[in-house]
Amino acid sequence: MKINLKVILLVIICAIIFYSIMILVADVPKIQEQIKNFEISYLPVIMSLIGLGWIFAFFRWHLLVKNLGFKVPIRSNFTIFFSSMALGMTPGRVGDLVKSQMLKSRHDISRTKTAPLVILERYYDLIGAIIVAGPGLLYFEPAIYIMGIISIFVIIGFVVSSSKTLFEKFFTKINRFKLTKRFVEPLSDSYDVIHTSTRGKISIVSILLSCGHWLVVCFAVYFILLAYDVNTVSILEIIPIYLSSVVLGAISFIPGGLGVAEGSLAGFLNLLVDDISITFSLSLIIRILAFWTSVMVGFIFLRSLKDLFVKK
Repeated sequence: MKINLKVILLVIICAIIFYSIMILVADVPKIQEQIKNFEISYLPVIMSLIGLGWIFAFFRWHLLVKNLGFKVPIRSNFTIFFSSMALGMTPGRVGDLVKSQMLKSRHDISRTKTAPLVILERYYDLIGAIIVAGPGLLYFEPAIYIMGIISIFVIIGFVVSSSKTLFEKFFTKINRFKLTKRFVEPLSDSYDVIHTSTRGKISIVSILLSCGHWLVVCFAVYFILLAYDVNTVSILEIIPIYLSSVVLGAISFIPGGLGVAEGSLAGFLNLLVDDISITFSLSLIIRILAFWTSVMVGFIFLRSLKDLFVKK
């Protein structure tokens, strides 16, 4: 799997254009005022929490690989994981499949063995989001419906992975659709990997790490609000609000959830903060710090892996 630089550049340009439009819509003077009012003393706490979230996600990945019997040095896997964050803007984060290519290139591990783990990361992300959002659902009603629908898909995934016959029948039917074939075809023969990675101790540890990841990121988002002196939104409200916007962005299959995540986050915040310009600017800042910084960090790590790039 090679990385097409032109595709990455196109997504980044689209993101810049989109954010520029949002800034104009949200009223430039108010955004400038918001930036000036940012309490800089919160920034180290915010970035530390976001960084800790990355560490939780990394250890989940590392343990999933280790659970399959592959002994990948933690330093090498660390570089592989953080490099893949550069492709976090891809639809449904399918760009994370580059980790399988890296493991193949560096450690001669079959891609068919590790590709399913990338899908399982998203599976555990959803479980973690549902659990962490749970206590706050009573404080933000729209999240009840969003998380309820996602819970149904999680349950279906668990049931399908519990039986090899059911698993094979499921993928046979899904493969008939052109839209989904390119994503699920590589997984049609991965029952053993998926079943092994969603049962027993590894599943419990992965869920706990996923919960830890989302919890610290949500606290970072809460501190971003405090840094802008927005104290009308409690932590129990911001958790389901933020996670609902992330889930909506992910299932939209738009690169980086661009527009969907920001728009839904601004809309949800507007239910509690009665100024759409402020909520738009807050959603931009939250997304830049909580999401786009990970992409930038990923590019820093990715620079050392020039063999993965292809120019077209």
